[in-house]
Amino acid sequence: MASEKTIALVLKTLPFRETSGIFHLLTTNHGLVHGIAKGIRKKKTSASFLERGFLIETVVYIKPHRDLCILGNIHIVDFYPLTRVGLIENALRDAMFEMVLATVSAGHPHPELFLLLKRFLEELEARKPRPSARFLWRFYQEFSLIMGFGFDLGKCVVCHKPMAAFPGGYLVVEKGGVACCDCSTYKKSENFVPRQALDYLDNGISLKNNELQAFSQNETRRLTRLFASYCQYHCDKHFEHKALLFLDSLLAFDEDN
Repeated sequence: MASEKTIALVLKTLPFRETSGIFHLLTTNHGLVHGIAKGIRKKKTSASFLERGFLIETVVYIKPHRDLCILGNIHIVDFYPLTRVGLIENALRDAMFEMVLATVSAGHPHPELFLLLKRFLEELEARKPRPSARFLWRFYQEFSLIMGFGFDLGKCVVCHKPMAAFPGGYLVVEKGGVACCDCSTYKKSENFVPRQALDYLDNGISLKNNELQAFSQNETRRLTRLFASYCQYHCDKHFEHKALLFLDSLLAFDEDN
């Protein structure tokens, strides 16, 4: 049995029997890991309250050809307290975790994905600017790049003209990019990405106050679902976006009130 100390993010927790727990972790060294911590729920230590969203240090004991590894010597590095108490922040965090858990295979190292999740959690915790569903746009974009199917927003996938010459474009999911207004065959409103969103994602241009106001809550929700569906399509996975649906319901409630 090989053992190794690693830093990990807790993506999901499940109780196991009376005193143990099963944890789905994204680690720096081994990618997605499913592990069992025996007796953790009966110990009078801070680690006994291990929850989703915690950053931990742990020793991973790996047995060949076993789905579950054994976790030991667990220490909490950070638990992102502000994110835990905010409904929107919780939903944003869980939507990221949901995408990773549903699409990433266990046992394949993804150090860059671990760093991406950690950075976005730190941004959520800082709350500068205050998180909205637009927060997920950048996550889905960077996630797709890491996984090898990043969408090109800089030029039309058909005529290759710079998208800067157009008021926006239509995301062609199967082609991994946007088609300009002249080239798009199917001009579906749900696939339209406006100019401000293209600049925000492709060029890292911050949205100014007047540009932020141009995005209604309904428009922001539509684009968030669009980018999530793009990632799901290219991962060839069929799963229900429960956290994203919860976030969508929160935003819809805010808009109605």
